[in-house]
Amino acid sequence: MASQAEFETLVGEIAQLSNAIREGGLIDSEKLKAEFATQFKALTDMQAQQKLDEAPDRRVPGALVGPNGEVLSKSNRYHGMLKNFERDGSSRHGATKIKAIDLWMSYNLLRGAHAAMPERVAKPSDDLALAVKAMTAEGVGTGAELVPTDMANQLWDDMYLASRVIGLMQQVNMTSSPFDLPLGLGRPTWRKGRERTRTTTEDSSTNKVTLTATEIVADQEWSYTFNEDAVVALMPAMRTNLALSGGEAMDAFALNADSTLASSGNINSDDATPDVDSYYLTEGQDGIRHQHLVDNAGQTVDAGGDALADADITAALGRMGKYATDPNKLALITDVSTYLGGFLKLDTVTTLDKFGPSAVVLTGQLGSYRGVPIVLSESYNKAEADGKQSANAASNTLGGFSVMNRSMWAVGFMRDLLIEVDRDIRSRTYIMVSSFRQAVAAHGTRSTNKHTAGARNIAV
Repeated sequence: MASQAEFETLVGEIAQLSNAIREGGLIDSEKLKAEFATQFKALTDMQAQQKLDEAPDRRVPGALVGPNGEVLSKSNRYHGMLKNFERDGSSRHGATKIKAIDLWMSYNLLRGAHAAMPERVAKPSDDLALAVKAMTAEGVGTGAELVPTDMANQLWDDMYLASRVIGLMQQVNMTSSPFDLPLGLGRPTWRKGRERTRTTTEDSSTNKVTLTATEIVADQEWSYTFNEDAVVALMPAMRTNLALSGGEAMDAFALNADSTLASSGNINSDDATPDVDSYYLTEGQDGIRHQHLVDNAGQTVDAGGDALADADITAALGRMGKYATDPNKLALITDVSTYLGGFLKLDTVTTLDKFGPSAVVLTGQLGSYRGVPIVLSESYNKAEADGKQSANAASNTLGGFSVMNRSMWAVGFMRDLLIEVDRDIRSRTYIMVSSFRQAVAAHGTRSTNKHTAGARNIAV
């Protein structure tokens, strides 16, 4: 866990870089921008890690007693660990903090790898098998490679804590795909009532929000040669890495989802057909950037290839009309280059050094514009003049931003985390595959929505 001193030191370094760029005339220094981006990622990773470390540990009631009533023997190498799980919710393995989910994931990783290549990977020890059996009511023969619901929820919570964008939106647990949000969750219209007269009923087709899930998958390769002690010791770090990357993947999908699979037109690959397994190829609605760049392009301000100006931002907010009246309901999302090359130059922006270390939040907020939080995202990338990304990375040189009314967007999950194990005999590795099913949707009719706007073609 990072100390408070390390955290404040890193915040101070970012503030110094911000001031150097803002006041020192170094706005075009790519080296300085790259250093800021590195420090920003380190900061947000540290914030996420601190949140994960500070999250209350979940006790494992009766961890020493299995489903058949047997008590784990003191001779079991994991007896002390499970005793700590039962009492505190966590244990220590040297200097590493171990949670119940780490032990379960270690068992399943070893078990799946042994099943795939018994000649290469030893099966989990009897001690580990008995320890896992004691932790779960179902026992060990109930789904080999699947993380049980209660423990999967812990890892899912970690991933959610690490996200910056989806936490700004309405969250929905989908029971089917497609899934229609209840009409009552839409924005109602209030009218004058008259005695014995029914008021005008709203058109349900304009209020309905449909979420259709897209599967998002990651796989991690492991060497054939490893042992149980190494897996248990490394699992907390692996879980943290999975949580951080998973949180960013959720954000990236919400921002960049686009169903266009053609030689042109996709906002993430405007001049080349995307790979068929690109994470952003949504099965349902498109994401935040697509809403103002394509669906209702009149909501996007063209900055003209010039540096960002107050007029660009106020014009975008102005196009949102009533949806921009309350800054507390808004979020402005941008990339590091646009933040450094644009927002830092504006006198109307409250920057990191004005916030102070205690005000830096997990969502990546490093400033605010007239009360609207500015959130930086690794997944908001530079693009061409039309706001879309070229397949040729060298052509993506211009910045942009999106601003949304948070209550007008929903993110849904049809299935939380699923973990499976397989092997690749050609690369002599085995693979742990993690996946979830996510959907994103905007309230209203996308072609006329005004609750989302943005700007493109900003010199950075």
